[in-house]
Amino acid sequence: MRTKTLLVTAALSVAAATSWAQVYSVNAVGYVNLTLPSSADASKGSIVANPLNGTNNELNTVLPLPDTYDGTTIYRFDAAVQNYADAITFIGGFGWLSPSGATVVDPGEGFWIYPVGPNPLNVTFVGEVPQGTLVNPLPAANKLSMRSSIVPQAARLGDETINSTGTLQFASEDGDTVYVFDNATQNYKDASTYIDGFGWLGPDGDPGGPLIPVASGFFIQKGPTAAKTSWTRTFSVN
Repeated sequence: MRTKTLLVTAALSVAAATSWAQVYSVNAVGYVNLTLPSSADASKGSIVANPLNGTNNELNTVLPLPDTYDGTTIYRFDAAVQNYADAITFIGGFGWLSPSGATVVDPGEGFWIYPVGPNPLNVTFVGEVPQGTLVNPLPAANKLSMRSSIVPQAARLGDETINSTGTLQFASEDGDTVYVFDNATQNYKDASTYIDGFGWLGPDGDPGGPLIPVASGFFIQKGPTAAKTSWTRTFSVN
């Protein structure tokens, strides 16, 4: 089935690039396993994303944790104010809590998670594969945002023109810059910048841009003359 092929292909692509995610699917419903670095002092972070539509996309529904990971914290970036929103903290026996009450994380948004615990954190996202016309909002020119692919697919970021085939078909414009965090080394990779008429210039040496694993987020800073305010894909499993 096409859905199974898509998600299993994604899993194989991820396995080739990183060992932190596995993807399985039956029809349009699937689950994604992640293994995230953890530490007792919350010093190890990962930029992740919710790759599937849960029943309500509340963190307590799509990302429940064992009580032993009490103190794990999530940080979301507010593109409107260009700063981080209130932290969301996991409290054993209660779940995810935020001063603002905002704990819904839809596919397409990247966010930081800093697990607290002695062992790597294994999490499983369960839900439906997003379908139809998928619109992912982007910031205005020169502004930052934390985004991810709404389609649970491991591929290069790409663009909508010369590097669209086999990529995530990002709404790339001249001067766009992407920052990808390497969970294994706990450092950012060298930035990738988009050049009109060519594609992405970056450490991978591929005009298709950086490889974005399933359930992984990244920072995007739109170029100085950027006009596109959304990353739109039409996707169906039929």
